[in-house]
Amino acid sequence: MRFHRILAAIDLGPQADRVTAGSRRALDRAAWLAGRLKCPLTLLHSGVDDEYWDEAGGFVHANAAGQESRPALDAALSELKGGGLQASVAVRDETPWLAIVHEVLREDVDLVVAGKRTNRHSDGRKLGTVARKLLRKCPCAVWLEDPRKSADPAVVLAATDLTPVGDRAVELAASVADALDAKLHVVHAYSVSLEAQMEGGEARREYESEKHAEATRHIEEVLAATPIAGAAELHVGRGSASQAVLDGVAALNPGLVVMGTVSRGGIPGLLMGNTAERLIDRIDCALLTVKPDDFVCPVEPA
Repeated sequence: MRFHRILAAIDLGPQADRVTAGSRRALDRAAWLAGRLKCPLTLLHSGVDDEYWDEAGGFVHANAAGQESRPALDAALSELKGGGLQASVAVRDETPWLAIVHEVLREDVDLVVAGKRTNRHSDGRKLGTVARKLLRKCPCAVWLEDPRKSADPAVVLAATDLTPVGDRAVELAASVADALDAKLHVVHAYSVSLEAQMEGGEARREYESEKHAEATRHIEEVLAATPIAGAAELHVGRGSASQAVLDGVAALNPGLVVMGTVSRGGIPGLLMGNTAERLIDRIDCALLTVKPDDFVCPVEPA
């Protein structure tokens, strides 16, 4: 892991007297990472009116922008500093996702950790609006913790398309799996060219064999430079990338999925790429996403 400054997004309960369940999980994860990497940690709280459903606390109306928010935030800060961490608190009067992105740009943050907000109504979505906007618009890596799942995943699943951002997802997943003593699984799906499909028979079998071998070799080369070289299990096959990940999630029940996101269509920050867009609302566990080096943040610095 190569993070040098971490931001934890903090929500408070309706009385501004406690950190919500999702934020508690995010805070614990951020503190664990900051302690391991010996890097600064910022707790960011937005005081703009917001309403959402919190698994532990029910319906939350969060608007603690004033002095009423300080005791809970100061208690969290004192806890971190008592653990030897270099930590600080920032309270912003902006919409939560925008406050987070502005802080990332202002302080050169390279990892945001937040809790998943679950929707009150069963509409099939796994992510709230803030998380979705962070995945699309935040220029750094985003780690979304799910308070309904175990804090210590036994399985980490990485998805790669063999591009540089896919390689980074595999490297990061390997580092996390090593740190958590978890099993790493890597998923890659390849497509068959129209020409190979038309030829069929032996030609198609040879084509698929070559694609499988190339992908396996590429992933193994990436893993060779990680702490768990040779210990990961690879799942390489023909098909849809998004379906391959969903199949892996269903079969392996990972506690964390790591993947790259890529904007498309010439509109930076609006869409994340076909695979990511299809997956973000269907993955029911913690999610860690990384951006490509050429990602263009659509938000201007504050």
